[in-house]
Amino acid sequence: MADGDISRREYAKLTALGGGVAALAGCMEFGGTDDPSDGESAAEIPPARMETAGFAAVRRFDNGNYKRMHTYRKRRAIETLLTDPEVQALVDDWIGSFEAYEVLTNHLETVSLQGPTSLRVDESGFPDGEQGEFEVTAENRQTVYGIVDRRRDQIVALEITEPQDISWTVTQSPYQMALGEAIHDAEAVQDAFGDMSEREWYPSWKGATGSYTGLADLPHGAGGTAVMHVKDDGELQIVSAFIDGSDPQQPEIIDVSILDRAVEYPPTELVETIEPAAESVLDAVPGVPTEQRPYYTANDGHHRIEAPDESFEQDEWAVEWERADAQGVTVGASYRDSPVFEAMNSPITYTGYYLPPREGRNTREWYFPDDDTVFSGDLLFWDLHSSDVGGPGLLGKLDFAARANVPSGFQLKTHYHSSAIGSESIDFHSGLRFGPYNYDLAYEFYADGTFTPIFRRTGPGFLTKFTQKVDENAETYGEGGSYEEPVVQHYVSTQAIDVTPGTEDGVAVELFDGDEWTAPETEFYLEGELGMIARFSNPDGSETIDIPLRDDLEIVVVRRDESEIGPGEYPAHRLSDAEADLYHPAQYVDDQPIQGERVVVWLLMIGAIDQAPYPSGLTNFVTTARLTLSGY
Repeated sequence: MADGDISRREYAKLTALGGGVAALAGCMEFGGTDDPSDGESAAEIPPARMETAGFAAVRRFDNGNYKRMHTYRKRRAIETLLTDPEVQALVDDWIGSFEAYEVLTNHLETVSLQGPTSLRVDESGFPDGEQGEFEVTAENRQTVYGIVDRRRDQIVALEITEPQDISWTVTQSPYQMALGEAIHDAEAVQDAFGDMSEREWYPSWKGATGSYTGLADLPHGAGGTAVMHVKDDGELQIVSAFIDGSDPQQPEIIDVSILDRAVEYPPTELVETIEPAAESVLDAVPGVPTEQRPYYTANDGHHRIEAPDESFEQDEWAVEWERADAQGVTVGASYRDSPVFEAMNSPITYTGYYLPPREGRNTREWYFPDDDTVFSGDLLFWDLHSSDVGGPGLLGKLDFAARANVPSGFQLKTHYHSSAIGSESIDFHSGLRFGPYNYDLAYEFYADGTFTPIFRRTGPGFLTKFTQKVDENAETYGEGGSYEEPVVQHYVSTQAIDVTPGTEDGVAVELFDGDEWTAPETEFYLEGELGMIARFSNPDGSETIDIPLRDDLEIVVVRRDESEIGPGEYPAHRLSDAEADLYHPAQYVDDQPIQGERVVVWLLMIGAIDQAPYPSGLTNFVTTARLTLSGY
């Protein structure tokens, strides 16, 4: 066991108590869902407040408060839900869990939890040189829906679905099966589980050879990772393996670890730290209407998918969208009948683990100091958002009414669950997942000509393993030694935009450094600072697109080139060599002229997880950008 001699229940209490303000408050203050000081019970919330609550737009919040909602309130809302004794009894029996959270208006928030009580696997073993198939069943899976009043930490709506068994098939290639057999023979697995043929287990792969995983000193395309879910005495444990696939004929397993959980602070452990209320509110409050539930859960525990028409007009915008084979959902848009961008999508999310200290470097220099495809840390996933592995899919369109000084608008909500089974991600939504890897990739359009891309990631992925490594390495220095704390986890979400500000013939490019405007002649890569602006305008008209920059944004501007990965229907989208050679958009920068040319703008949205004020296990980490139009 990774945590020594203490039990899972004891470990859950210790980690939750060490997990920051939210966990401490949960342990000290919870014990009922009503605040006796205001005299208003959960059942007495005015109906109009519930009925008119809708999903909240980013611009409803000032001063970064939208990000704070997801960083702090998600965990607090889940803790509130877990105070209900009916919810506690249910979650306490789960073998795994998946949670979703969204901010609503009217000081409300919506939460869903789902999980099964057991795991059943009917597998084919290790047939020599043949494909393997595993029939996996999450038994008695249920979903809890709740709406929480965030001013009072009070449950105002609650619903629990009936249990159901959900099954799916995991198919493994002969190559993967051979590696799986070697993982079973590893000393760590033998010590933990003995004869695996007597246990129920199944594998999940995030690539082997041919993937875009960077591992240790291996270039991407040569590293691979695998997870095996193992049922052990009624609980779920994780075998995490790293693979050197640089020689496809002789792959080598270079590390195997046993983890007692795939994620930090799962509800199945958090529930152990929370004192239940005296009575459940399940029969005292209304259920949760479908339109107020998170899109990442539906009645059957899958996604709720309500995709809009592939082209539509709303709030002065005309939008077209389509699925792209390896780059998510591609969106094109015009505003007031004039083009804004021909194509925009999110080609890559970088998830890096155990990096050296950043020391002021930009992400290209920090991630790839040798200017090639070898990552500077221990593990990097180049998630290319392929529809073959867990998405992405366009889940739906959320409409925002005009409120106060925020105009009306809408959000296109897309997602990516890396290595999940199918676009419905039924394994993830049963709590049996390859780390969380739940990326929300959304786009908000407003009637005043503002456009906001949003990246949200849920959960810490392989943080469990690398947190252990931090602790182990720190112990080796002893008294009087020095220790440089590594960056355990770091994200970069990329947005690639083929900008067309009122014209499809080429743009004028300007930069504002806080003091003066300049017009760069050639392609460039720039770290953002507060006060900077990148401007793209119509040389023969008034239309302009401004992108304000900050220190958590970087920008790459390159001439449109069909030999490079980009947001449109470039041939490079379908060329594996182009994908394998791409390690950072800055590598495309050379001396090509950009003034009067069609350009692709790469916006790099940086997620410094190690700087988050609360533990990342149950929280959402959010980063956004903003494009503003004028002259339309």
